[in-house]
Amino acid sequence: MRPETVLEQTDWRALEHSHGPAWPQTPRLLAGLLTGDRDDARRALSHLWEELFHQGTIYGATPAAARFVAAALADPRVRAQPGPTREYGDGPLAAALLHWLSGLGYAMGVQWRELFGDGPFVEKIGGPLRPMRPRLHAVVTAFLDDPDDYVRDAALIAAVNLASASELAPHRAALSARVRATIAADPHWCHTSTAVLNLRYWGEHGLPAAKPAKPAYEPQQGSYDDPPF
Repeated sequence: MRPETVLEQTDWRALEHSHGPAWPQTPRLLAGLLTGDRDDARRALSHLWEELFHQGTIYGATPAAARFVAAALADPRVRAQPGPTREYGDGPLAAALLHWLSGLGYAMGVQWRELFGDGPFVEKIGGPLRPMRPRLHAVVTAFLDDPDDYVRDAALIAAVNLASASELAPHRAALSARVRATIAADPHWCHTSTAVLNLRYWGEHGLPAAKPAKPAYEPQQGSYDDPPF
């Protein structure tokens, strides 16, 4: 599906983000990812992090935004764009969007498990976004062998975070092998702590020591320390 189709077919008037109704702001800003303009892309990324995923919280408009990002990642216009600013990570725009999807997976997986353990509360986080994890996982794994290092790294940690979904358990062995190979090649890999936390929840052993949990990417203004509101 074309990303424009997602924007057109979504009832944004019925959805909200951290600062109120998603209409008309959200579709207008997200469309900026398709213009090729770096300022438009920067504003769209800011909206994704600050209104649609504020402080690690998933809002009513977040699943629709995730559908749009998934469609945008398959669009040649987006895949050809450089990153708008280093504020949203190194590498091209595709890496920045993969980081955002990775954050969603992290919020529905090890982030709140680390704080609250396994239980009904944690299993509800994400609401309608939770069933989307297999589809989002398929999107991000398409980038695991991308020629760009930043895109490959972002895709791997996104795939690992999204694989907290039980229905994605068959993919964990292959992801674990990739993570172990990546850490062996680069002991200072920036996503080691988050990846190791996931693998431990999968029952893996013989892993490097994990530092305190951090999301795969945290924007300058973001925070993951407070429970969702």
